[in-house]
Amino acid sequence: MMRKMQSVLYFHGLESQPGGLKVKYLNQNFDFVDAPPMDYKKKDLFEDWLEYVKTEEPDLIIGSSMGSYFAYALASHTGIPVLLFNPALHNRSFEVEGVHSGEFKPEGKVILGKKDNVIDPSITKAMLKNSNLEIEEIEEMEHRVPLDIFISEVENLFVYNE
Repeated sequence: MMRKMQSVLYFHGLESQPGGLKVKYLNQNFDFVDAPPMDYKKKDLFEDWLEYVKTEEPDLIIGSSMGSYFAYALASHTGIPVLLFNPALHNRSFEVEGVHSGEFKPEGKVILGKKDNVIDPSITKAMLKNSNLEIEEIEEMEHRVPLDIFISEVENLFVYNE
C-alpha cells in the first residue's frame, strides 16, 4: 500500500505523448503530479524546468528515456531523488539545448530493460557504476516500460511499515 502525500514530476520520453495510464496511476496515488507535454527541442527548456524544480521542490522526479536524461540532469542541480527508466544518458538522437550537470550526484533508482534496443543498458550501467543510484535490470523489459513494471517500481520506492 502506498501513502498518498508526495509530489511528483514526470517527464515522458522523446516520442511519447503526455498523459496516459502511467500519469493516471500517478494522479491516483500522489497529492500532486505534474506531467507536462515536453518538446525537448524547445529553446530554454532546461533552464525553465530547472527554475521550476528549484521553486516547487517536488519529492520525486520520474522520467522515461529522454525524460530520464532530463530528470537526471535536473537532479544533479537540486538533489531531488529520481526514478529513471532506460535513461538516454548516451545514444540520443540530438542534444537537448542547455542541459548541463550540477554539483549533486543524483540519488534514487535506475530501471534498465535488458532487451532495450534503443538505449544500450550495458553502456548505461557502466556510465552509472560509480553513481549514487541503485540500478535494477529487468530481463524481459525492452525500451518501452510496461505499466505493471512502472507501477511496481514506483510502489517499491514508497513501501513503508505501518
